[in-house]
Amino acid sequence: MAGHSELTVLFPTGSFYPAQTGGPDNSVYWLTKALMRQGTRAVVVATDRGLPEAAPRDKWLEKDFADIIYTKNRIHYFPLKLIRTAFQQLKDVDILHLTMIFYPASFLLAVLNLVFYQKPMVWSIRGDLDPHMLQRSSWKKRPVLFMIRHWLKDHVVFHSTCAAETRYVKALLGEDIEVIELTNYMELPEPVAQEKEPYLLYLGRIDPKKAIEHLIEALDQSSSFRRSGYHLKIVGDYDNAYGQKLLQLVHQLDLSELVTFVGHASGERKQQLLAAAYFLIMPSHTENFGIVVAEALAQSTPAVASIHTPWQVLEPSHAGYWVDNAVDSLAACIDRIIQLSPEEYEFMRSGTRPLVVKAFDVHANIGRWQQAYRALLQDTEQFAHEYRL
Repeated sequence: MAGHSELTVLFPTGSFYPAQTGGPDNSVYWLTKALMRQGTRAVVVATDRGLPEAAPRDKWLEKDFADIIYTKNRIHYFPLKLIRTAFQQLKDVDILHLTMIFYPASFLLAVLNLVFYQKPMVWSIRGDLDPHMLQRSSWKKRPVLFMIRHWLKDHVVFHSTCAAETRYVKALLGEDIEVIELTNYMELPEPVAQEKEPYLLYLGRIDPKKAIEHLIEALDQSSSFRRSGYHLKIVGDYDNAYGQKLLQLVHQLDLSELVTFVGHASGERKQQLLAAAYFLIMPSHTENFGIVVAEALAQSTPAVASIHTPWQVLEPSHAGYWVDNAVDSLAACIDRIIQLSPEEYEFMRSGTRPLVVKAFDVHANIGRWQQAYRALLQDTEQFAHEYRL
């Protein structure tokens, strides 16, 4: 593994880049890569979920983004090899950074650390505590929240990505808990040279949380859409019950010629779709971040985001719209987009990439994380010293 550094942070995670099973695969990767560039050593213990077949398993690899091992586990949701390997690393690291509140490996490693090592802990919430997500399998989640509330919360600093998520965690676990509020910084993709095309774009997971049916119904309600020459591309894996309902809705509203289900897209194809889109629309009921908006802005594509997401910066930055995700509000916004003059649209485009470079570029902002880690380590050492006395 890599040699000495001023600080070492351990990241146990259910999946990791180059896997593409969810947002943390990339957001944690971007974080560890930026940390390594600045002299903070990142150690990642992941499962092999979503990993290409040719990638090595159960072997430590020295990469520019981390010292990493992809463990092969019989049960992804309860990955014994990941837990054992991460526990073995705990004695040699300075900070344990956990991801996902309801991932059993995170909870067990928090308990093991508290019992054996008492290393400082950061726990990234990753949207797990928003009210919409808590409704799913709530009977499984209640015991975990009870144990965190009564056993762990005083020994953890929670990481939220926005003010709303901070409110959720404090409401559930207590106003006295410690929270680091830092957005999901990202490594910006290179701009793609692509002519704009007359389509609106939804890109992301096909899930009821995303309120895609509101967007489809808004197209039907829009006074301008059907005769505008624009269409909607829905990019994401729609081979699930919700996806089939969306297909039926498009058929029922006679929008089949104007709405295209593209399927999953990643890599260069994804960036091309983002760059060519006229507007991205993210109508979600809730998001702790919504990284696809930042990706669109990085390709100079304006965005519409629901007011239930932390993207209020779009309007003052003249980079898009922040609107209610009710059908009538989305329909009015679609009309507004279609009626933009070329000059108005180009002015809006000019505010997109500068916004994301300033606010969300991980390499420009990694010092915030390093400062947070150092402060956490210093506070813990002071507490330990006082306790021993």
